[in-house]
Amino acid sequence: MAIERQPPSEPEPADADLAEEIDAERRLMRAIIKGTLIATPLSIAIWIGLIFLALHGTGTDLAGPLAMAAGIGVLTGFFFGAWGGFVSKTHTFEELDRRSNLRRARSAEKAPE
Repeated sequence: MAIERQPPSEPEPADADLAEEIDAERRLMRAIIKGTLIATPLSIAIWIGLIFLALHGTGTDLAGPLAMAAGIGVLTGFFFGAWGGFVSKTHTFEELDRRSNLRRARSAEKAPE
């Protein structure tokens, strides 16, 4: 008795609103990933540059402080990339909420008391 393996299927959205919401969430995730991929190297470069400029003529060994600057750059890149990606897609979720509230208000008006 052989069991056929089937690829996992995506859940069927119950209605068009749910499908729009799922699509908006996927676009949000892509925006967050893109923002993080852009912001992280920039943040690393900025922090390394700041620390290098601050310690450049002091005679201090630069390896430790520059490594810490790179670590701080990674953290700030993740934070600002995620923040930027989220802020860039906020209007989408506001529009979905507005449409949902309008539908609810219309259905409440039509409902008999």
